[in-house]
Amino acid sequence: MRRLLLNGSPRGKESNSRLLLGWLAEGLAETTPLVLDLAHASADEAREAFLDADQVVFAFPLYTDAMPALVKRFIESLGDVDPARLQGKQVAFIVQSGFPEAIHTETLATYLARLCVRLGLRHLGTINKGGVEGIRIMPPPLVRKTKQRFIRAGRELATLGEFTPALVATLAGRRNLGWGRTQLFHVLSWLGVTNYYWNTMLKKHGAFTRRFDQPYASARPGA
Repeated sequence: MRRLLLNGSPRGKESNSRLLLGWLAEGLAETTPLVLDLAHASADEAREAFLDADQVVFAFPLYTDAMPALVKRFIESLGDVDPARLQGKQVAFIVQSGFPEAIHTETLATYLARLCVRLGLRHLGTINKGGVEGIRIMPPPLVRKTKQRFIRAGRELATLGEFTPALVATLAGRRNLGWGRTQLFHVLSWLGVTNYYWNTMLKKHGAFTRRFDQPYASARPGA
C-alpha cells in the first residue's frame, strides 16, 4: 500500500503535527512512509502525492476554530480533479489544538467527514487531540501517554484499516473542562502559569513588550 502522511501545519517540519505523525508512523510498523509538508511542498507536488497514494493521513492544527489557509487551499485544489482518481481513496485526519477541551474541534471534524462523502473518499476516522501546543518542548515523561496512544493509532490503522471509535474518544478526552477545572485554570492564569509558553515565544521574537498593542483600534467606529 502506498501511504502518505501529509502535514498541514504552517510550521512544517518543526510543527506539533509533524511530531504526532512521527509517532503514528512508529505504530505502522513498516518501512518509513512518505511524509510531505504542505508548508514546503509546491501545490502540484502535494496534490500529485495525494492522488498517487492509496491511503493518506492528513494532520494539521486548528486555526481560529477552522483549518490553516494552506490546508483550505489544498482541499479546494481537489475540486477540479477527475472524480475517478478520488473515488474510494482512504483518508484519515488528525486535528490538534492547544485547547484542552474536545469541543473546539468538533465542528471541523464534522466538516471533514462530510468532505469525504462529497469527494468520494473513504473516511477512516478523525482524531481530535487538544492540549498539544508546546508538546515538542515538554519532558518525555509528560508526553509518554500521548505518544503511546498515537503509536496505537498507527497500529490500528495498519491492522484494522481505521481509527477505532474507542481510541478516538480516548484521545479527544473531556468535551468541556467542567466547573472545577475551569476554576483551577483561572488560578493558574492569575499566577501566570498558563501564559508561560506564549510569553516565552513573545520574548524570543522581541514582541513581549508589545503584546497588548491594538494596531486596528483606530479603525473601529467611534474609536
